[in-house]
Amino acid sequence: MQVKAKGIVIKTMDYKEKDKILWIFTEELGKVSVLCKGARSPKYRYQFMTRPMIFGDFLLFKGKSLYNFNEGTLIHGFSDVTSSLELLTYASYFLEMIDIVTLDEEVQPYLYRNLVTALYLLESEAIDVEVITLVYEIKLITLTGYRIGRQSVPFAVSNEALQAAEFFLRNEYAKSAEYRMDHTVKSELQRITSFIIRDSYQRKPKSLDLLKYM
Repeated sequence: MQVKAKGIVIKTMDYKEKDKILWIFTEELGKVSVLCKGARSPKYRYQFMTRPMIFGDFLLFKGKSLYNFNEGTLIHGFSDVTSSLELLTYASYFLEMIDIVTLDEEVQPYLYRNLVTALYLLESEAIDVEVITLVYEIKLITLTGYRIGRQSVPFAVSNEALQAAEFFLRNEYAKSAEYRMDHTVKSELQRITSFIIRDSYQRKPKSLDLLKYM
């Protein structure tokens, strides 16, 4: 059965001699594993569709255990993100978090929109990258059944941090640039989201570790 899906490649793995497996987070199907036969061959027609962070329309064939890649159309490649090590590190973290919090073929339209919006804003550099990351994390934490609150962490949380978290949760990304918070509140929020993410999910993200050496 052939299916069409719009999605973002969140990770890839070389498979056998010339193939690849893609994990694509789609709007219609959730996260799916896709076998891309011949993808590592220099002559492969859709090689440009087989790297992480590719946003596109995919035509897939559903097999017994994996989907098979038939063809694809590029929507956006986020080239400005991939040309900056800092932006690429944050984008890789966004993709990694989706892989951590989702199950195969579990449709999550709000998580999907959160990811796409965050990546486009990251590339535009219209909003501070740390603010984008906080908004992304707060929305993701809430969408996966957890919450930002005093009961969520084993340390004191200020009213200012809770107010900021509530604002970011309730509003679109564009409004986050309007919110005024000092460095102390931002650092506190980062500590809160970091603890919840590392305490709540089965795997701990590693992508941001690279920032320690930058």
